[in-house]
Amino acid sequence: MQHPRTSAMTGLLAAGCALGVVALTLKAGEGTHSALDTALSTTTGFLFLLAGAVAHVRRPANPIGVLIALAGVALFLEDLQFAHNRVLYTIAVPLRAASSPVIAHLVLAFPHGRLRSRWERLLVAGAYLVVLGSGVVGLLVDDDPRDLLAIWPGSGAFADRALDLAATAISAGVVVVLLYRWLSGRLPQRRLLSPVVVIALAGAVTSGAGTALGDAHPLSDPLLQAYRILFCLWPLAFLAGVMRARVGNAEMIRLLLERDGTGLAALVQDDEVWKDSRSIDALNAAAGLVLDNQRLTDELEQRLAEVRASRARLVAAGDEERRRLERDLHDGAQQRLVSVVLLLRMADRRSGAGLPPELRALLTGAVDELQTAITELRELARGIRPAILTEAGLVAAVRSLADRIPMEVALTVGTVPRLDAAVEATAYFVTSEALTNALKHARTDRADVRIEVAGAELRVEVTDAGVGGADAEGGTGLAGLRDRVQALGGELEVASGPGGTTVTAVIPLADPGGTFT
Repeated sequence: MQHPRTSAMTGLLAAGCALGVVALTLKAGEGTHSALDTALSTTTGFLFLLAGAVAHVRRPANPIGVLIALAGVALFLEDLQFAHNRVLYTIAVPLRAASSPVIAHLVLAFPHGRLRSRWERLLVAGAYLVVLGSGVVGLLVDDDPRDLLAIWPGSGAFADRALDLAATAISAGVVVVLLYRWLSGRLPQRRLLSPVVVIALAGAVTSGAGTALGDAHPLSDPLLQAYRILFCLWPLAFLAGVMRARVGNAEMIRLLLERDGTGLAALVQDDEVWKDSRSIDALNAAAGLVLDNQRLTDELEQRLAEVRASRARLVAAGDEERRRLERDLHDGAQQRLVSVVLLLRMADRRSGAGLPPELRALLTGAVDELQTAITELRELARGIRPAILTEAGLVAAVRSLADRIPMEVALTVGTVPRLDAAVEATAYFVTSEALTNALKHARTDRADVRIEVAGAELRVEVTDAGVGGADAEGGTGLAGLRDRVQALGGELEVASGPGGTTVTAVIPLADPGGTFT
């Protein structure tokens, strides 16, 4: 389907070709310009038209082609000032520098066809206003008798000088912006801008030097001729940049690629750029990498979620097994031992003084050993999972632990409600293991325990001022607790040094899957 700008481009090309023939005829017949100057100026205009047409065919959605062709039309409009017809000359006077703002617009909008900053838009708008405004003023004060609208003739030289100064200032501003963009741009942007920048700088140097030396200097004319040659190469530099430009973010609007049977949607503004098979292959490969990376990321996240859920199930199963062992010990072996103690005491009372002293001593010793076994069995059952933890919660269980342990424990507790059984059991075992290690290895008689709920996390911190040396990787106790904490989505940190040891566990109150409450 034909792009909306194609009609405008067709009109520009038709008008430019017609104006080019007229301009060549007028300039050749005017008699004051050399054949080289006439040939260069005409060639420059037609090269701008050709470059604009090719750029538009290459990328019809990019307005840069229209701007390049418009520059050629503006160059030919300037040559209408050589017309002998008074009406045509009057029309041409305000357009004597018409190419200056158009080329400034083209340079600043290259290669995407749009002005990207407020300063660029102000500079271009100022260029159009100053050049066209100066042209209108020159029309009113022109000394040439062909000017039909000259109201105050006699100041034409002053108007021409003001127009030259304005064009020079605009050119300098454009060169500065272009050079800044090249210096601050990345490598691909520099490659696109390099031909334009080189020709602009070389042209500015040669033109400025030739103007500064004056018409009488022998180097003035060669420098100005070099400027005209460089200016003639400028449309080719713009065309080279358009041809070298690859797919950019600003051009992505409409494209559908397929890779391994999977559709990859991409948006492209300019269909013609996809005639370059290398661009298609490069984008296809890049899109495929993005798709593969996304698929691998999703698979990894799914596997991690499965691992977390599996570890949480293992922790829950372990806790359930602890509770079963506790019940079995309490209701089974412990009750049998108590029954044996009662039977031995009953036998002792019934036999009375009839038993030999040696046998009485054996019965008494057996009863004492059984009492000791019952006490140890109760401690073992309590260590598996204290009944108070299930009945009264984490804080009560830790207080009971602190009361039983033979060292001073300073307990600081925030507002801690009843939590999930797995969370409470994990926090309790972290506290118990840290206090046991402090009692056995830290050579200290004091420890500090802090338990609090912060946001959606339970934080348990046990600190002692002992000799340090604790290592979560060096033993099975803390390493096992770290695995247990991580199974619930938390983290266990051990900081140990000469000043003491701090064990910190942070446990989320709800895992990523929402298992805990």
